Order: sequence, then structure tokens, then C-alpha cells
Amino acid sequence: MTEPKQTLSEQILELADAQCSGTITESEMEMLERLLTDHPECRQEYLDYVFLHVSLTGVATSGELLSVEAIEKSILPCDTSRTTSPKPLHLWFTQTLCILVCLFSIGFFLFFSKDEQANVPPQVVDKTSQYYFDENTTPPEEVATLSETVQATWELLGKHPAITKHFQPGTVKLTSGNVAFAFSGGADISLVSPALFGIERKNHGTLFSGTLSAHLTDPQSPFTLETPSVEVIDLGTEYEVTVNEAFETFVHVLDGQVKVKPRRRLPRFYWNFDQREESPLTDTISGNAIRIGKNTKRIPGLIGEGAVRFNNKPDASLLLGNGGGIEVGTGDYSASTGVTLEALVISEWQTPNEPQTKYPFDYDEIFRKEDGNYRILLSFQNDDGASQTQIPDVERGPCLSFGLFLSGMGYNELDMPLDGKEGRPSLEEIRDGKPHHIVATYNGWTGIKAIYVDGKLCMSHRFPVGTMIISGGRTPAVIGNLISGNFESLVGREPFNGVIDEVAFYGFALDAATVAQHYARVQQGKDYFDGQLNNFVMQEKEGGNVLLNKGEKMKFAAETGEPIF
Repeated sequence: MTEPKQTLSEQILELADAQCSGTITESEMEMLERLLTDHPECRQEYLDYVFLHVSLTGVATSGELLSVEAIEKSILPCDTSRTTSPKPLHLWFTQTLCILVCLFSIGFFLFFSKDEQANVPPQVVDKTSQYYFDENTTPPEEVATLSETVQATWELLGKHPAITKHFQPGTVKLTSGNVAFAFSGGADISLVSPALFGIERKNHGTLFSGTLSAHLTDPQSPFTLETPSVEVIDLGTEYEVTVNEAFETFVHVLDGQVKVKPRRRLPRFYWNFDQREESPLTDTISGNAIRIGKNTKRIPGLIGEGAVRFNNKPDASLLLGNGGGIEVGTGDYSASTGVTLEALVISEWQTPNEPQTKYPFDYDEIFRKEDGNYRILLSFQNDDGASQTQIPDVERGPCLSFGLFLSGMGYNELDMPLDGKEGRPSLEEIRDGKPHHIVATYNGWTGIKAIYVDGKLCMSHRFPVGTMIISGGRTPAVIGNLISGNFESLVGREPFNGVIDEVAFYGFALDAATVAQHYARVQQGKDYFDGQLNNFVMQEKEGGNVLLNKGEKMKFAAETGEPIF
């Protein structure tokens, strides 16, 4: 019979017990310090336990508990005037040494906690932390409720608890019968087996495969249904949609009107840093301004006119804004069925085992949006080989990490070791002073999470098809650093060291052929879009939408979303 896995609290208290008894090893002490550093919410429980242990040790013969003030007295030399029998010297020495060790540790963590509160914004940890996770974001609200089941066999993808009548974002796999849901945004959805359906947001769902019918109960709150090739926007009507095995989409309007448009094939944001020196930096597509940290410097571009140099200092950052996010699942950085982060970088990253490094755990962020567990990140990290967020597990060492929250799976990172093995680049190759094209993608339609370097797929992992991303919220996205909590200050804690250019954020996964094409253009001194992005944006805005009225049916192509008459 296997032993149940220890909770975090149990693990810390077990290490604290070994510490107070004097049996803790060097590696266990390092682990304890790391756990208390990374989980400040556990420090009070640790301190309470140690104070109790010290009290018991100091007055073991009297049966009394000491106050905190009295603990110091318990480690002073024995009063020879007392009439009680003295303790054996070796026992007194052992107890005193244990108390000193515990008090030193208490002082260390009290000082560390006080230093944090006095010198950094809320939720900011010192650079000596191995990693930083902001766990304070409120989870997504209830999205839908179960209306009806008819001889249904179904499940939620991932590590969900037992199915209830109330649903947060997740994916339903229906293998027999029918299931109906009432979305909180005002749409009634009925699934016919077999089907794979994503409950995404209160006014948004995703049909990966199968057939459903939709009826809008509130015409003032449009409902959007995403399929592999199109978005079906309900304008106060009733319709049926089918996605077949070839990923073609069939739409049949039963009442009213729906609008069908091809899914977006261009980035939501593109920062090429090519604005004139006297002009502010902006996103090329939206024109949104970038807030620049004082330790960033505009330099000639790796591609085009400009790029940005970061010097590994806390206020080296580019603050991008939250994309209109209010809560988890909202804003332009909210992705569900896919995402891509793309950048051109020259890395001067310093790792812990190098004498010139300034910090024990020097992570370099390329891109990060820290919405608690629903964060998106792409960064150089020093993996400790024991992270619970790794999928799949990798050995300890420097890596390129791509982190997302996946419905039913929780937050996890694809950590690509920089070891030069199995087609992966080595750390020396990444830091050779040359620009490197780095792309991280997740495709919910295939379940594949991947990292590409210089046009080549270097590492990937497959999740169940239909596993969705949960992201978005109030916290701003950042290039070149980690900023969260009190982000009015540009103080960051994982600054980049080197040059970043040509950063793009997509709400879908680029395929391998497109990634290779972008890298080929970079080698030719061109941007990813061969200078045609503005034209592509205009074309996407102007065309492709189809209005269908009551009684009309239409099929849409799998790849392009174009209507097939």
C-alpha cells in the first residue's frame, strides 16, 4: 500500500521537527528554507511550532510553557544557586544547541518577512527567491449550470472532482446520450453524443467535435461559439452546429440570424519597437502605449529600426497593460483554445553556478502576465528538479520554461532543458551573442504544448484534445520582467539580461510550417510578416463575415473558415 502524499504543511512541520531535534541534514535545511521562502503563508505555522518546541525543551522538567521573552533565559548558563539536581552536561548542551539553532532560524525568517514588507511592494518577493508565484487571484466565477441529462455518459477532462450542477471553465466529453447546460450569459446549449465541448466563459463556448443546438434566452447578450475554423455569433436566435472528423463546420439557423466569421489568423499584439527615438513605444496593431522602465534602453533593431536592451536590474521592464482584463477569463490576453508567444532575443542570462551572477536564482523573463495561477510566462529558469508544476518532469538545470493554466490540469510548465540533447540547444548556444527566434505554442485542438528555437521544434508534450487555457485578468502583461501586485511601481523581480525584439502575442497556436517561415524571414532581415502586417490586418477586418438567416445552412472549410457553397 502506498503512503499518502504529504501536504505542504506536513512537510514543513516534519522538517521543523528535525531542525529542533538537531537531526536535520544540510539538504533538508535548504529545503525548509526554500519552502518557507516560497510559501510565506506557512511561516506563522512554522514559527508557532518552533516556539512551542523551544518552550517544551527549555522547561521539560517543570511542565510549564515559557513565554517568548522567557525563551532567551532558557539558554543562559544554569544558575548554580538552584537546589534542583543539574542536568547531565551533554543533555544540557544538546538542548541548548537545538534552542540556539531554532532561535536563529526564527530570527532569520522574522527578519526576512519584515524586510519584505518594508522595502518592496505587496506580493513582491526578494530576488533570492527561487521563483515567484502570486497565488492571490480569485478563480473564475461559475460559467454554467447543468439543465438536463438524458441517458448520458459524460465526464470533465482532467483532474476534476466529481461532476456537480455548477461549472467553472472546463471541457465536457459526452460519449452517449444528451446533456444540456444553461450559461450564465443567457444561452441554453444542448449537446448530442458523441461530442467534445468547452465551457469557456459565461457568453462563450467551444465545440471541438460533435453536434449541439443553441438557443439564446437573452437577445441583449450575444453568445459566441468557437469551432476549429469559425466563430458563430448568436444574434438572439436559435441554431445547430456540427463539427465533423475533418474539422469542417456545419451551421443551420433554426430561427433569427447568426453571424459567422473566420477565426483570427493574425497576432493580437505585435511589438517591433520600430517607433522613432523621440516617439513613445507602442503596440504596432492597436497603438497602445508601452510603459518603459528606466533600466531599459532603446537600441538599433535586430530586425527593423529598433529593439530594447535590458540590464538585469529590477526596473528593467516594458509594461504592456492588461488588455482590458477585469477578472480571470477577460481581456485581450485571455486565451482559451490556443496561444503563441514569439520573440527574437539575444540572451546574456547568468545562471546560479556562475561567479558573476548577482542572484542565487536569476530567472530571465521574456514575457509574463502574472494573474495568479492563471499566469502566462515564457522565461529562462533554473529548474530545481522537484517542481510540482513540471509536465513532463525534467532533470535539474537551466531551461526555457513555458507556463500556462490548463483547465482540469492546473498551472503547469513545459521546461525545456538547455542541455544540447535530442535536438535542444545548449546554454552556450543560447548565449552565443547571436539573435535567437523563440516561439512557444499551445494548441487546444490537438492538446500539444511546444517550444521552438530558430524555426525547429525542440520540445513538446501532448495533453488531452480539448484541454483549454484559462488566463486573463487585471494584472498587466510585461516584456522582460515579472511585475504583479502593486504594479504602479515598475519594480520587478525577474529582469531580463540582453536584447529583446519582435515580440508577438497570438490567441491561437502557430503551426510548425508558419514558425519555420517566420524564422526564414528573420534570417533574411525581414519581420515575421514580410512587411505586410498592416495589409493583413485590414483584410481581416474588411472581409470574411457571413450572415445566415432562418432556414439557411452552410458548410465552412476546416483550415480557412471560408464558406463552401
